[in-house]
Amino acid sequence: MRKLFLLMLIIVCPFIIVAREMHEYEHEHEHHHPELEFGISGGFVYNFTEKEAAPGMHIHVIKALSKSHKFGLGMGYEAIFDEHKHNAASLIIRYRPIDYISINIAPGISWLSSEKNSAKPSMHIEGIYEWEFGNFHLGPMLGVAFNREDVHASLALHFAWGF
Repeated sequence: MRKLFLLMLIIVCPFIIVAREMHEYEHEHEHHHPELEFGISGGFVYNFTEKEAAPGMHIHVIKALSKSHKFGLGMGYEAIFDEHKHNAASLIIRYRPIDYISINIAPGISWLSSEKNSAKPSMHIEGIYEWEFGNFHLGPMLGVAFNREDVHASLALHFAWGF
């Protein structure tokens, strides 16, 4: 699984490198952030507690809270497809410090599908670099999540559609 995590890193790194080149282009063009966004991220998750990597997926719906679209509020769900079947549901608070970067802070509840009564409070923090193509956004996502028993990091490709 570590090889899969490294492969995902190799796939996502070119997006980060190209981001520097696109920085000038993006400042010349106005960004349009939609009122409502549906997003999905897919990639790999490394669990530091269990020392293993697994594929993971995150979906969310976020509504802009201001005309500047710097702040948003929404709901999200994450699944890690490992032997324990990690899950998390969360409230998402989004902040855009600049047009093409989103920071999501997501307090919530995590649980294992493989164990009854395993629900516990958790926290997810994600950073996303976005390229806009009309109402479609694409870019790399790096995240970290933790609860009382578990710490994991995610590297994924984020897709979002605005309405």
